[in-house]
Amino acid sequence: MTNSQEPEGSYYSTTSYSYELDFVQDDFYSPTTRWFSLPLRIVKRILLTIKLLCFATLRISWESLKFSGCYALFVQKRLVTFVYTLEDLKDIIVRILMWRRGFLFRPTTHGGLLVLASLALIVGSLFRTGVATEDFTRDQVLAAANTPETLITEGRPRSEIVKYTVKKGDTISKIASTYKVSVDTIKWANALTSVESIKPGIILKIPPVTGMVYKVKKGDSLKSVAKKYRADAQTIANYPFNYIDDSMKLKAGQTLFVPGGKTPAPKPIPSYYAAAPAPQTYFAAGGSGIFSWPVPGPINQYASWFHPAIDIGAGYGTGVKAAAAGKVTTATYCSGGFGNCVFISHGNGYTTAYAHLGSIKVGVGQAVGKGQLVGSVGCTGFCTGPHLHFEVRKGSNRINPLSVLP
Repeated sequence: MTNSQEPEGSYYSTTSYSYELDFVQDDFYSPTTRWFSLPLRIVKRILLTIKLLCFATLRISWESLKFSGCYALFVQKRLVTFVYTLEDLKDIIVRILMWRRGFLFRPTTHGGLLVLASLALIVGSLFRTGVATEDFTRDQVLAAANTPETLITEGRPRSEIVKYTVKKGDTISKIASTYKVSVDTIKWANALTSVESIKPGIILKIPPVTGMVYKVKKGDSLKSVAKKYRADAQTIANYPFNYIDDSMKLKAGQTLFVPGGKTPAPKPIPSYYAAAPAPQTYFAAGGSGIFSWPVPGPINQYASWFHPAIDIGAGYGTGVKAAAAGKVTTATYCSGGFGNCVFISHGNGYTTAYAHLGSIKVGVGQAVGKGQLVGSVGCTGFCTGPHLHFEVRKGSNRINPLSVLP
């Protein structure tokens, strides 16, 4: 056998296979790659990224929810344990205080109050103001000179009798106009016989309202005082500075203001012919007529700053009708002296109120028409006799009902 010797390097083939060519001519790099291949790859990468982010967010949210639930259960168990501990501590304190029939109760209570008072003094001293006393002399009210006359802040309703020293050129009508009372009120309060009887230097007592000032005597009642001074008992009770409680009882020595009161009527002279009774005025004219009268009857009390409504006198059980169509917002026993009351919203910014009712005929949320029965006249709440307290409100402000009645 003849062994032919192969040349060096014959073990390495120089043959080119097809897969090598495929590897080199990858589509991504091939000049024959289609135009949409690259955008598709980019879109694919974006979608994969969004998918990974969404799964990561969901996983984080689930972990947060699981942690929150476990933490809530932990807090609940701690709170329950804390409450049980407080209960046990309370039982121990009760046993100590009730030892020997409460032998330690009084000293413990007194000692606790002493500790609280001491703490209040200590804490109060920490918040003490550093303003010097003389700094308050700049305040015109505190620095005002002593004067025998009462100083009244402008715009504030007056609640006391003012003493006024008559000056040269003063007249009762001028003084009455300044203090917004009637001339007769000043005359009655000072027992003046005529308008010309005032002289410079004399001191006049000026009541806060037009009417009478009366010193209550033993046995007096609202009705007897109102009858004596020809006034309305409900008006006297409503005046805020008379301080009459729900019992409607007067105290001997109490100073009573009688708004609208007049001097006692003179005793009638006997006559063979009785005078004809004066006709009663049931309604006051001059309003816009937006609403109708809720009940027929005389006006016992007109609107004023302390009584922003009218009181219409009527007998027990007289039907009270809605002044206009609307929706019932309140139909119950109201506080503040109203007693049984009904409020109706009319949808145009107006609300009407009907108070001191003997009975209520409607319910909350019920739609009512103009003239529909909503209740009956009574005397519930802060009341001296059967009547209807009728209010009209425009938004949050109370207005004179006579301005919108026919």
